[in-house]
Amino acid sequence: MEAAQNDGEKRFLSVNPEKCVGCSLCEFACAIEQEGVLNPLKSRIRIIRGPPFIHIATTCRQCEDTPCIRACPKEALYQSEKTGAILVDAEKCDGCSWCLEACEYGAIRYDRDTGTVVICDLCDGEPKCKALCPEEAIDLVPEESEIAQAWVEASKKWIDASEKLVTMAKGEGVTDFLVESREIMERIDEKCRELFAKKKK
Repeated sequence: MEAAQNDGEKRFLSVNPEKCVGCSLCEFACAIEQEGVLNPLKSRIRIIRGPPFIHIATTCRQCEDTPCIRACPKEALYQSEKTGAILVDAEKCDGCSWCLEACEYGAIRYDRDTGTVVICDLCDGEPKCKALCPEEAIDLVPEESEIAQAWVEASKKWIDASEKLVTMAKGEGVTDFLVESREIMERIDEKCRELFAKKKK
C-alpha cells in the first residue's frame, strides 16, 4: 500500500506563512495529483486567509502522538515508518470522521464521493504543491522544529503587513507595493501555465 521513498528519511511538509501569498496553486496542484480534478475543494492542503497580506497554508503535521490514529475506531489510519505520513486504508475507513475531530490543524478532509477521509501523503516524497509554489513557501524539512520556527518568523510579516497598511493609507509606498505585486503575479502566471500544461496531458 505504501510507495518506497528515495532515501527513507522522514520529512515534514513545512509551509512558511511568511512567504505564502495565498495564490491557491498548491491546492490546485494537490487536487490534480490526488484526485485528477482542477478543484481546490478536493485538495489535501488548504489556504486560510486572514487580514490583508496574511495567508496560511495548512496540511498534515505528522504529529508525534498521532491523535487522529488513536481516535480511529476502525484502525484505518496508520503512520508510514519511512516518511511519517499519515496514510488511510480506504477499505477499513467508514467515514465516521472521528479523526477530523481529533486533528487540531484541520488537516483531514472527508470525501463525500468515496465516503472516506483523505490526508496528505506527501505524494510519495515528492509533494506536487512544493514544486508548483511560485514563492517557494513550501518545503520538505528534516525536523518538525523547523515548522514551528517558520511560524515564529511569520509574526514579523504580520507586523510588517500592519505597518504597510498604515503607510499605504497615507498614500506612501503604493508604487513599491504595485511593483512587488506585479512580480508576484508574473511568477503565479508562470506556474499557472505549468499547471494547465500538466492538466492537458
